[in-house]
Amino acid sequence: MKNTFRFWILCLVFVFGQSYLQAQNDLKPKEVKVVAKSDSKTFDISYLNAGNSEDVDLEFVAAEGKNYLLIIAVDKYKFWKSLSNPVKDARDLKKVLMEKYGFTQDHVLELYNEEATPDNIRDQFESLKEKGTDLDNLLIYYSGHGYYDPSFDLGYWVPSEGRTSQNATASYIPNDNIRNYIKVLNFRHILMVADACFSGSLFISEEGKRGEEKEKMESIKSRWGMSSGNLELVSDGEKGKNSPFATYFVKYLQENLEDRLKVSKVMEYVVKQMKNTTNQNPIGARLSGVGDEGGEFVFVLQGAKEATDK
Repeated sequence: MKNTFRFWILCLVFVFGQSYLQAQNDLKPKEVKVVAKSDSKTFDISYLNAGNSEDVDLEFVAAEGKNYLLIIAVDKYKFWKSLSNPVKDARDLKKVLMEKYGFTQDHVLELYNEEATPDNIRDQFESLKEKGTDLDNLLIYYSGHGYYDPSFDLGYWVPSEGRTSQNATASYIPNDNIRNYIKVLNFRHILMVADACFSGSLFISEEGKRGEEKEKMESIKSRWGMSSGNLELVSDGEKGKNSPFATYFVKYLQENLEDRLKVSKVMEYVVKQMKNTTNQNPIGARLSGVGDEGGEFVFVLQGAKEATDK
């Protein structure tokens, strides 16, 4: 009889013990896996979510990448007439991009005057091919002489030692070369800006896709161009100042207060101001045949970028 009584006592102790342990487990916070995803990477940030009761999936559609800047600017020419302001224009643009939009010196590539040879330009694009990722942005800025050959419908950049004699175009940099360089780059967004005569020969005139959601426009690839004119001569500006095109381009970036400024808005302003104050016909459009997928380059104010990073 005593053994039977002890058996039932032990059973009751076991049952109550299991109930107690289950109750304690129920009080513990569940382990939660929180995942943050960019376009190409996934990060486990569960440690930020201790105590929550369900999984959280944070989708960063337009993850921030690094900003790269390639400057090619030529004032001094060996055979062509020298110009007054391309180098100053380029440096003024670099200054505002570094002060306001998160560009840093370690991601700036610069070729000035005699440095801007066809071989050196190719080398810089080779370097960018190795550095850029599908999260990064690239702004290419060329300022100097341009040339257009109507017999072959070809445009060129003129390096500092570009010739003026017969067959001189062999010493120039064809637009097709620049387009081919851009085509193989891995950057998410590329903006090609050219302040040169006949620079419109590099770009298409149609505006392409518009009106998509901001997040989508920022997250998919884009290849845009801005030129200071179409197939025409353009002004270099008064010596020691800026060209008309650089004046409005830098001014708008300097005075902008929007956290995320779309390149289409910059283009709209520059084109309007140029047409109102000069005889030039600047172009702002997508580059054709180099990988544009309908996205859009965005200038992100430094303060907004820091807040996003935090």
